[in-house]
Amino acid sequence: MDKRILKRLDKLAEKVKSRESIVVHRISDNEAEQRAYYRLLHNENLSVEELGKYIIDDCHRQVKPGKTYLVFQDTTQPSFERNRSNIKANSGLGVISDNKTLGFFLHPGLVLEADTYRSIGYSFIHTWSRDGQKAKCTERNYKNEPIEEKESYRWLRCVQQSRKVLSKAGQVVVVSDREGDIYEVLDRLPDEHTHVLVRGRASRMVLNEEGQREKVGHVIERQPLAGTYSLSVQADKRKRRVGREAIMEVRFTQIGLVPPRRLGGGTDLRNKFFVVEAKESTSSCPKGENPIHWLLITSCEINSMDDAMQVIEWYKGRWNAEQVFRLAKRKGLNVEESDLETGHSIIKMALLAIFAASKIILLHQASKQEEELPLENTFTEKQKQCLESVSRSMEGKTQRQKNPYAPKTLQWAYWIFARLGGWKPHEKQAGVIALFRGWQRFNQIFEGWLL
Repeated sequence: MDKRILKRLDKLAEKVKSRESIVVHRISDNEAEQRAYYRLLHNENLSVEELGKYIIDDCHRQVKPGKTYLVFQDTTQPSFERNRSNIKANSGLGVISDNKTLGFFLHPGLVLEADTYRSIGYSFIHTWSRDGQKAKCTERNYKNEPIEEKESYRWLRCVQQSRKVLSKAGQVVVVSDREGDIYEVLDRLPDEHTHVLVRGRASRMVLNEEGQREKVGHVIERQPLAGTYSLSVQADKRKRRVGREAIMEVRFTQIGLVPPRRLGGGTDLRNKFFVVEAKESTSSCPKGENPIHWLLITSCEINSMDDAMQVIEWYKGRWNAEQVFRLAKRKGLNVEESDLETGHSIIKMALLAIFAASKIILLHQASKQEEELPLENTFTEKQKQCLESVSRSMEGKTQRQKNPYAPKTLQWAYWIFARLGGWKPHEKQAGVIALFRGWQRFNQIFEGWLL
């Protein structure tokens, strides 16, 4: 990348992170800076791929040798239909899943340290849009096409590229939802230190203990109970979910994957995987409500209840990817309200939005850790000094109203941002939106503090 472009990109990325906005005129200090940012985003020498590499390189620099990293991959599809009249046609956007709404698809791989859940950025970023005139899946025999020609290839590419970006890591575990339960993703692991953890489909065919083909759901239900644990379920009126302490029953066993018919089928036992089931007991599930049920397929070896609980906890962390999308879209940075005029520039700004969102995730996860986590390179020295002043001003007279965390730790910073975002010490843990509001307010304070 050209040094001048890189310098300007560094400045733009810092502005997006500090002011928590992707609207150019809001993050610019003057008209000259505003014009410079517009030129940068429309510059053909800064491609979407180059910007993705810039973000991924930032993640690569933070990898610590020998550590275990979790990669949470998922897909979102920002919509720009409301701004269609202001966006140039054929400039990078297409249609999303309904084949009519203007937008694009974004599939990142968010990386967290497995022991501290500290976010270090992204190991994979893929964007694309569909041609509204392209033949539908049923018209082009989609099921029998090689995975390299399908959109679902992104799930496999994320596993392969994440291993390269996290090459210094001791172990990499890539976590996906049910859409990522694809045979090729499970079959083509780069090495023995790269694992997948996917929420499986109960209809997947596997080889049971006798080497016979059977649905994985039938295999796991015959297994003995390995243990139980309690799961707090929050009430949700929209989903008609009753709040309760769910009793989760855990079972696990080893399976062999059966290749799909398009790859020849057969009874190949070389693919040895494990399946873990966490299912709510009928004793705690209210009448008329479906029990909570996770069926997890993994290449991680499961030999005990502790092993099973480890992958269950890792899968629960997939919510972080959902939180990134929530922050980047309407609840936070609002990428769908971009004021840019071309699709390529909108996509570039959306990438900077998820880059900024990962920093909020860093603070949110830190609050859940008992071990003190240093600020490291998250804030500059001047920002740390400002945080110390803000922390003192936010504290009350009673012990409960004081910042309970050690100074200059991520947990200490979390408390400050949460308080600035409107959170009260007597409330439960602050959410990412409260932290987002706190981050915005802090940066307004910081600019005045610098003056």
